[in-house]
Amino acid sequence: AAAQTLIWTRVTKNIGSVTKIKEMTDGEGPFFALGEAVYDDYWKFYLTKDMAKALEIERPYSNLRTYLEYKKRGMEVLTAHEDEILEAGGGEPPETGGDSE
Repeated sequence: AAAQTLIWTRVTKNIGSVTKIKEMTDGEGPFFALGEAVYDDYWKFYLTKDMAKALEIERPYSNLRTYLEYKKRGMEVLTAHEDEILEAGGGEPPETGGDSE
């Protein structure tokens, strides 16, 4: 129940964060040039101050600028260990694209 409440809180707060309605309805919002994959990733992990406080964690990002910094930090670590990651193979077989589970 708590997780469902958190999801609905996120949805309604995100909807309420839109301030440039014309820009959004014209399809020219801040994610227009970035594409759907970036939009989905951004909002999937976005936390408001209240949500982060309830989870007792720091907000990973609060806008597109800090989202970019957050993603770069993750990539720096992965890139620094790329050879090890590729050598280890991730510990899981590669996906085949089918749902054979």
